[in-house]
Amino acid sequence: MTKKVCLISLVNLQLVSCGLRWQGQGPGPRDEGSPPQILASYAEQVVRPGEPWKVYLRVRDVDCDMTYVVTDLWQSGGGSYQTSFTPIRKHPCPELVGYVFLKTPADGDLVWDQFQAKLFVRDRRGNRSNSLQLPLNFDQVEAKKPPQEWRADTVASIGAVNIDLTNREKMDSEG
Repeated sequence: MTKKVCLISLVNLQLVSCGLRWQGQGPGPRDEGSPPQILASYAEQVVRPGEPWKVYLRVRDVDCDMTYVVTDLWQSGGGSYQTSFTPIRKHPCPELVGYVFLKTPADGDLVWDQFQAKLFVRDRRGNRSNSLQLPLNFDQVEAKKPPQEWRADTVASIGAVNIDLTNREKMDSEG
């Protein structure tokens, strides 16, 4: 009987000491992965009201776990819009070449407003890429074709930026 008690006590002591050692070492290594990187981008600074604004991106993610293009849009005199999360669905890995687009209203009064967009790419682990700061203005200009590097067959639409633009005057009268 004494042998059993000693053996049980020894096993309990061993388990308790292992538990204390595990707690004392802190949590194990966390797999944070590698954040995505925006390697190149292109966007027109001035578009015609009613035309989509396209932001072309070349993004590399060695973990192949990109989830969203996040867009924060700020309007002078009007403040920030709600943040848009454009899902990244199927894409070649480890590099994505595509564009997100913002639908704009055919409102000529937008020429009086100035916008600033901040974009970054987020991955499944919550890592963020470097951010882009892009100006957006409106005028009665002709739509331009993007530079040749952004017109290849491999450049695909990632999706829409889910923000409803309004000119500052309408924003003030509704608020």
